[in-house]
Amino acid sequence: MPEPIRLIIWDLDETFWKGTLTEGGIEYITDNQSIVIELAQRGIMNSICSKNDFNSVQNLLKNHSIWDHFIFPSINWESKGHRVAAIVEATQLRAPTVLFIDDNR
Repeated sequence: MPEPIRLIIWDLDETFWKGTLTEGGIEYITDNQSIVIELAQRGIMNSICSKNDFNSVQNLLKNHSIWDHFIFPSINWESKGHRVAAIVEATQLRAPTVLFIDDNR
């Protein structure tokens, strides 16, 4: 039997919201915000791994009162692979209990 998911790591552009923040035209998906809150209420942690401008993301998510629901957010322009691994290590979880949601394959 697989282990339950304990952490979800979200990409942001074209995943958590529609559009690209640095290009100025996003459509915020309130259902995703509701999902993050519901997951937190169930004891499932949420994080961010996104190629984006940290301050812009932080301001947007604070304006939507959701910023504090994310732990160990990794928001910069570096490749994501090692950053996802660092988040998993910081949470001291096993990789099979982590789900990464991203629009890129």
